[in-house]
Amino acid sequence: MNTYHHGNLKEELIACACKLCDRDGYTKLSIRSLAKESGVSQTAPYRHFKTKECVYAAVATVGFKKLNELVFFNRSEKVTKKTIIASSSKYIEFGLNNANTYDLMFGTSVGNFADFPDLLLSANQTYDNMKDNFSNLANDSEEEVAFKCITLWSMLHGLVGIIRKVNVAGDDFDEGSGPISTASKIADNLEEHLDKVISGLISN
Repeated sequence: MNTYHHGNLKEELIACACKLCDRDGYTKLSIRSLAKESGVSQTAPYRHFKTKECVYAAVATVGFKKLNELVFFNRSEKVTKKTIIASSSKYIEFGLNNANTYDLMFGTSVGNFADFPDLLLSANQTYDNMKDNFSNLANDSEEEVAFKCITLWSMLHGLVGIIRKVNVAGDDFDEGSGPISTASKIADNLEEHLDKVISGLISN
């Protein structure tokens, strides 16, 4: 059990909740487990989190902020196809390296993001950053840029799940048979695959 200094209990509880989620998965994260890990009374977290969903929302908010920092950290950099490919690779890297938090961010355990303004803001920032990238590369209408952004986001999200499956399967699959074989080739040549997909999005 960790003993926390409680000058700012809420921030310390959120940091602890993030650690628990990363380590054990969000399904094992509860207000009770958070109190135990933080070294506070069972009732102390309720001063800041009315429900478990509130804890989940706080962890997901931190997750989206970390994702944006990793993927879009250099906003002064000129946007090119190369930078979008690099950002996309980093997005997938985040999803693979932070699987438990990523599952919480994009799952349904937090219902309506609008009920949690900080979470809604941090999640929307990911979309806005992607949309800004496309806006700088293509002379498309705002609606077309939005569709391209969602298409790319859907593809990246799908690749995270597929590559995670590839990593679990390891070498235990039939070469040339089924989706895992193709997905494995994509995982081994990720930037080349992203280049093809993003080139198509930009030009169409």
